[in-house]
Amino acid sequence: MKIDFSFDTQYGKFCDALHLPDNHGLSDEQIEAMKQQRLDNWIAVITAPAPNYVLDADGNIVFDADGNPVIAE
Repeated sequence: MKIDFSFDTQYGKFCDALHLPDNHGLSDEQIEAMKQQRLDNWIAVITAPAPNYVLDADGNIVFDADGNPVIAE
């Protein structure tokens, strides 16, 4: 069973879907909580501040020995 849903937010429209077995046994309240959690996670990602990457003299992101970008403290 696929449950499509969307929310209009101040950040734009969020669209997603829940894929559940036909005999999932979840209540409407549990399904609504799952939808809200998806929305909350999306908002947390898009409103998180961008990391302050260390840049070299040419303006390129500096990477450590493991290939991870270096973030200024």
